[in-house]
Amino acid sequence: MVMRKKNLFKALLNFFSKSDAFLLAELLEKNLHKETIRFDEIEIKESQKKDLILLAFEERILIPVKSRSGPAWEDKILDFRNDGHYFIPPVVKAMVNTIYDTGKPCCDDALRKTLGDVIHEDVGDLIKLLQTTMKHADNYMFETGLLDIFFKELTVDSDLHDIIDIFVILGVISPCPQRSLMTGLSWYEINSTLYWDKTFIEAISK
Repeated sequence: MVMRKKNLFKALLNFFSKSDAFLLAELLEKNLHKETIRFDEIEIKESQKKDLILLAFEERILIPVKSRSGPAWEDKILDFRNDGHYFIPPVVKAMVNTIYDTGKPCCDDALRKTLGDVIHEDVGDLIKLLQTTMKHADNYMFETGLLDIFFKELTVDSDLHDIIDIFVILGVISPCPQRSLMTGLSWYEINSTLYWDKTFIEAISK
């Protein structure tokens, strides 16, 4: 258990300050197994707790349950009441478990584990679809027309809308209703933790 936590802390140092990496490692270690997390269950000093939750939300590590209108991350509201609830998206849990086991993040492994839990067939094409889209995303965001182009290049025996629904449920992507409303197009945001392996490789190569 000590080695797992050490692996996570060392990996997080490539993305966060030492203090933030330590607190995030504490938060994840103590709550990764939970379906939902109450604000008063987060065992962090009160003077640090709100800032930590804000950081974790901005990084899409921890998502509030409370919402203005719908399930989109951008509609979620930070809830600092004692009974305020949060959750860690399934794909983030898989990414953290990958770091626990190997000492480094791996988008492919996290996606394979998360998708494999709900799709009992080869998920290689779905991973390729998302990773290709990630390369062309703008600040973690993409328009579904882009996803459709890459989808048509693959031999995936599934409906694209069903795939998007699965990605949303697993915390891989989230709708962007405000941007969609402004542009008249359908936009989604990719969970930024899925870029950790790229950032990790760049960091250790310096």
